[in-house]
Amino acid sequence: MATIDVMYDLIDRIAGLDMGQRGVGGLYEPARDLCGEPLCLAAARPLAGLARGDHVVILTGSLTRAGVSTAIAENDGPVGVAALARAVSIGFNAIPVIMVDEPICDKVAAITRVAGLNVVTLEQARIATAMARFTAIAVVEGGKVDDAAARAQAASIIDDLAPKAVFSVERAGLSADGTYRNARGEDYSTGRARLDHLVSEAARRGIVTIGVGDGGNEIGMGAVRAAVHEHIPHGEVLCAQIATDVLLPCGVSNWGCYAIMAALAVLTGNLELAHTPDLERRLLEASPQIGLVDGSTGRLDATADGLPLATHLGLVELLWTTARRAIESGGAAPHANV
Repeated sequence: MATIDVMYDLIDRIAGLDMGQRGVGGLYEPARDLCGEPLCLAAARPLAGLARGDHVVILTGSLTRAGVSTAIAENDGPVGVAALARAVSIGFNAIPVIMVDEPICDKVAAITRVAGLNVVTLEQARIATAMARFTAIAVVEGGKVDDAAARAQAASIIDDLAPKAVFSVERAGLSADGTYRNARGEDYSTGRARLDHLVSEAARRGIVTIGVGDGGNEIGMGAVRAAVHEHIPHGEVLCAQIATDVLLPCGVSNWGCYAIMAALAVLTGNLELAHTPDLERRLLEASPQIGLVDGSTGRLDATADGLPLATHLGLVELLWTTARRAIESGGAAPHANV
């Protein structure tokens, strides 16, 4: 078992590689100290216990150039979430409900289809998971911009779904002055849905919350606020105030999803749940045609956070290999049954 514990730590370290030199490496130890165990393991554990028809809420979507158009969103976040949703559906016949901003629902739905999932309504998803013949599914819905409407929507969603967990991936959280800030410390609140309330509502009801981020401004970073102020440029301005039960800082937010998937594969003994270089290539190469941009460059290229495709493929290969070696060591449980 000690070998497996080392493998979980290795998964964390791989996903935490600070290729962009943004200071996110300084957030890992504080987040790890709060959690008391490898972060990928803590984030994956709520998924390992999923049953047929259970719901998991996943927030994502960065309106990276909202001043130009609220329909311009980056591929970091949606690409990783599409892969994570695949693991939730295919691994457990559970229902991933992806919440984003209304103007980018079509783009997030499209990238989710590239991951192999049929994007359906919630009612259709419940029918699908109850049937004997499996259908890979996900739900994509838009959040409310008005604060009062967003609070009401959050309460309604948590009431209806009773999710087993709420994940937030590359989703900006409200800063100390009540605005959403980008990595440059600039206010980019325009048109942004107040999905923070879903995390707050889940926490209020004792539902586990997991935050994944790479820049200090994402939901969950309130858990390590002092470290964000110290290590992240403009940290005192941009730091999201809301904390999550588990915070996974990583070099690129998509990588955090892949780390969770690798840990989930080890927990269940099912390597199919780990992300693969083949799927990563398909997702990143599809993102420009779908209209998801590289948030660092603003270009419609098959890159993410300014890093080339080859870098992402190599990192995914490292995570997949780590998961395989951990499973082969004999420390994993038998894989989950749908």
